[in-house]
Amino acid sequence: MTGPRALLAAFVLILAFPTFAAKRVPPPEPAGATVLCYHIVEGPRDPRMEVSRDTFRQQMRYLEMTGYNVIPLRHLHEFVVGKRASLPKNAVVITIDDGWRSTFTEVFPEMQRRKWPFTVFIYPNIIGKTSNAMTWQQIRKMADAGVDVQSHSFSHGFLSRGRHRSKSEADYSEWLQRELVKSKEVLEKETGKKVQFLAYPYGDYDQNVAERAAKAGYAAALTCNFGKVMKGSDPLLMRRVVIEKKMDFATFRRFLGAERMLLADVTPTPGKFADPGVTMVSAKIPNFKDVDPKSVGMALLSLGQVLPYSYDANTGSISVAVRDTLAAMKSSSHRALVWATDRKTGRRIEASWIFKFPDPNAPPPPAAQEAALPTVTASTTTPSPSVVGGGGKRR
Repeated sequence: MTGPRALLAAFVLILAFPTFAAKRVPPPEPAGATVLCYHIVEGPRDPRMEVSRDTFRQQMRYLEMTGYNVIPLRHLHEFVVGKRASLPKNAVVITIDDGWRSTFTEVFPEMQRRKWPFTVFIYPNIIGKTSNAMTWQQIRKMADAGVDVQSHSFSHGFLSRGRHRSKSEADYSEWLQRELVKSKEVLEKETGKKVQFLAYPYGDYDQNVAERAAKAGYAAALTCNFGKVMKGSDPLLMRRVVIEKKMDFATFRRFLGAERMLLADVTPTPGKFADPGVTMVSAKIPNFKDVDPKSVGMALLSLGQVLPYSYDANTGSISVAVRDTLAAMKSSSHRALVWATDRKTGRRIEASWIFKFPDPNAPPPPAAQEAALPTVTASTTTPSPSVVGGGGKRR
């Protein structure tokens, strides 16, 4: 079968993972949380650590609309050390490093609107000393609103001994003590709140630094080492996922633990304008018997609002009616996302595609400008960027 009929019957592959030979099914994913680490949203410009306002909002919408649970850092710490029995499924902690002004102007409003907890790691030596940094007044306003303000050392220097070979042991020890203790003292004085967590600047630490942090009164410390934080993890070496400028949306989702899902009978067609009269966004999960029916969900991320969806556990069909929102969807690209939990592994799986509703009042676009739907089958290893939203390599 060739032509449009073949294209419409083709499977949609999401998340650009390579296909591997059959292997033993991995054990169910253990409970824990992913800690996201941001630095700058929108400004100041930075070639690595800045993410755009639109990117940040897209990522927050994704967390909000697709079944993630944003929890306070203290809950994760309590879980790690055995003081909390469990965490909600798909738990995420949001942290912002340094003290840039965008933490107050961009991040704070987004978190307040969703009533989400988040942690700001501040190094006091930057506050009020540049127009791109926050002021103490702004930090106090966030702390008074419940934002968790914690330490990022005093002056954001590399902390490990190997980075200070020119210093004598005594001078280095005195300097490290000041970085750890003075930051804690200043932040507690300015906010009136207890400081018990540290984020190592640049993720730089050694065993001595971790031990000195504990002696300085820190209950936990966070690195920039990639991975999820589990029960029994070393509380002074808690992992994080650093969000960088070049990270695309597919990579962001994969770093949160999402794996590939197959979809069939996708409507509207990926990369195409929807046909006139279409008022339903739908798809079918071919291997629906392999997923937990209670975990299946669907969202249109670009709308910024949750629409009711319908899932038939007997056929694997899922759909959302857009009849009442069509006016807002004209001439805009939209991303649909379907997710579920694999029965055998307990892991999250996802599929996503992009489509567009035409504006009946606008002239039809040239045929050459329409995104063609590639032939995608179950054996295809590299899906089209127009379908998956790009690839990305792991740091």
